[in-house]
Amino acid sequence: MPGIFDWLSNRRSSEQRGPAVAAHSDMAAGDAPGELYALLSARLGDYPPDTPLHRGDPRGLTPEQRAENLAQFLARDPNRIAVLVSWLAREGLDGAAVLKGDEAALAEGRRIDAWLAGWVPHRPFDPVLGDSEVGPPRARWFASDRAGADLVFSFVSDLARLNAAAIAAADPLFSWAVVEDALEAAATADPVDNPHGEPSDRRYHLCLVRDTHDGSMPIVLDVPLAMLCLVHGRMSPLGLPVPAEFPIGLHAIRSGAYA
Repeated sequence: MPGIFDWLSNRRSSEQRGPAVAAHSDMAAGDAPGELYALLSARLGDYPPDTPLHRGDPRGLTPEQRAENLAQFLARDPNRIAVLVSWLAREGLDGAAVLKGDEAALAEGRRIDAWLAGWVPHRPFDPVLGDSEVGPPRARWFASDRAGADLVFSFVSDLARLNAAAIAAADPLFSWAVVEDALEAAATADPVDNPHGEPSDRRYHLCLVRDTHDGSMPIVLDVPLAMLCLVHGRMSPLGLPVPAEFPIGLHAIRSGAYA
């Protein structure tokens, strides 16, 4: 069965899917009673926010702004992971163990995943649609200051950082990068100016990339968006649309799936 990265990479971009589908997948949970993201933000208490330097749809930012966001993200990475590890310790979870990217990391990751499944609230079941909010609030995610009612997005971003650190520990060829045009073309084997091509959902996103710089196709993992999908999926009354658990992708990396 496909994993969450396969599911993300096989989806067309919101530009290509049409306004109606894009609007549905970007629907903010705040439009419904009992706002779940605000509830999770309140549960985080004194968790420190992590506001990006430049906010909004990455397609609307300049390459320079995306580069500045990457620089800020990398500079904050050690501190943000330390913040998350300290917070998880309050819940009796060992986030530091995940950093090693080994079998112990997988075991502790399963404990964190089980805790996460019990920590998030669930959306009500709709008798017609089943889950009325299958897609995560992507527009809100990119536009958010990740503070206040959106504080949970800082927490999700930090989970993505921890997840990525585990992957990089297992395979040091992985590192953070923005999927600019050249990387997009190399990862899809499709020229950016191809009029018949379809941009991937990860284009211009901050992703974890395995690039050997030897002419082979880079591996691009949109870990932040996958983490948002994981948390949003845990809220579903129907469960996740694809198999996934924290730390996302680590088992596949360790098995050599992306080598």
